[in-house]
Amino acid sequence: MNYKEFMINLINDKVSGVYLFDSKEEFLNDTIIEEVRSKISIVDFNLVEIKGSKDIETIKNSYETYPVMEDKKYIIWRNIDLSKNSIKEYDSILNGLIKDIKNFPSYAILLIFSDNSPFKGKFYKAIDKYGTIVKIDRLDQRELESFIGKRFIRNGKKIQRSLVTEIVERFSYINKQSDLDLYEVVNTVDKIIANSSEEIVKREDVSSQLDEILNLNIFNLTDAISKKNSLEASKVYLQILRSNEDPFMIYHMIIRQVRNLIGVKSLYINGFNDSFIMKNIGIGSFELKKLKSFSKNFSLNELFDIHSRLFDMEYRQKSSDFNMEMEILLLINMITNNI
Repeated sequence: MNYKEFMINLINDKVSGVYLFDSKEEFLNDTIIEEVRSKISIVDFNLVEIKGSKDIETIKNSYETYPVMEDKKYIIWRNIDLSKNSIKEYDSILNGLIKDIKNFPSYAILLIFSDNSPFKGKFYKAIDKYGTIVKIDRLDQRELESFIGKRFIRNGKKIQRSLVTEIVERFSYINKQSDLDLYEVVNTVDKIIANSSEEIVKREDVSSQLDEILNLNIFNLTDAISKKNSLEASKVYLQILRSNEDPFMIYHMIIRQVRNLIGVKSLYINGFNDSFIMKNIGIGSFELKKLKSFSKNFSLNELFDIHSRLFDMEYRQKSSDFNMEMEILLLINMITNNI
């Protein structure tokens, strides 16, 4: 089952049993959850939201308890990682669920959202047999154009299809290696809507906001560098330069990324929890999640060496033969190829 099929069933009250979401789009996950919340009248009794690892009794109690004054109750289990490397942490819970899935209560709907793609092992196969796997992929170009167009319409705006296509083309979302998600797309589209004073969206309304999108390419660059993807990092960097972006701004964004990587890795190694790390460094949960993943690509010594190189670049900027554009390209090569 895909996202569209699930949403049609959800809206028409045709969902039942256990659903495991194999999703690549957090925005669409949250859209599902918001739709579920809107369907429940007595939220305190008929909507149970479980976050993180819990004991099996807590999970079982959530779906064995009858709904109050409604026909159905929904249980949402999220903020868990059922990927191959982490699924063992949930073994006792999943084994308990496997026993109940075949004869799951008819009044209960359990929605399970894994932070990463779930491992296709025993639990996945049990859901596939007795429940439902919902696969949510990133949108392709046609779907993204439709998604953006409908958002304008829902907000009482009319926009030419050519302008919608231009918006899509300016984003790197449809690039397979892009980490840009729908939340960032929606944020820019909503800014265009807010800044358009008339019912029909004009080209200048779009252009004024798309000029800011270039900053998203900066984040794609720092992500590619952090993944040590030399080809992608060089490609995005050269694309940014062709758009006449200030190389010194790019330099400072790389400094920020390296310092955040050092902060996350050193605090994580020393046992500090996510809340402390986010507060200490001044980042949100989405950025922390990415940084924790990226930090696995580097040792602390590597990160300190990169930071020293960045400091040296700052020192050498005062010399007459210093070329920041070339220096950044050399830096990207150094980081991504472990030179």
